[in-house]
Amino acid sequence: MNLKIRVKNLVKKHGTANPSYIARNLGIRIFTAPLPDTVRGFLVRVLRRKFIFINENLSDFSQQVVLCHELGHARLHTGYGYYFHPDTTYYVASTHEREANEFAAHLLSYNHDIDGIALAAIIQEKRPDPKTVHKILSEFILS
Repeated sequence: MNLKIRVKNLVKKHGTANPSYIARNLGIRIFTAPLPDTVRGFLVRVLRRKFIFINENLSDFSQQVVLCHELGHARLHTGYGYYFHPDTTYYVASTHEREANEFAAHLLSYNHDIDGIALAAIIQEKRPDPKTVHKILSEFILS
C-alpha cells in the first residue's frame, strides 16, 4: 500500500492537510478529554460512526500529531481500539501501528518541516517496534 499517494489524494480531495478539517469532512467527531497520562488518544467506532478522543493535557501540536495518527487508523483499518502511546504496549498489531505512523508522518509533512519520506523509509526498511516510531514522532512533538 502506497501511503504517500493515499495521503496526497486525501489532501487533494479535501483541499487541505489540516487533520481536523479532514476528519470533520469524513464525518469523524473529535473530542478532547482528560485521559490518563499513558494514553495520548484513541479511535473508536460506535454504530458505524467514528470518534477520535485526544488527551486534553497535550500541547496543540502534540494533539495534531495524535490526530494524524488516529486519522491514519480511521482511513486504513477496520478494527477497534488503537492507542497512540510511546511508552507502553497498548498496540493491537504492529503492522497497523506502522501504517498509522507512516500515514501521520506523510500528513504532517504537508504542514511542518518533517521529512515524511525519510521517516517512512525508516518505518518500511527497518520495521522498528511501534514504540520506537512513536518515540521518533514524540521528538517532533517536543520540538
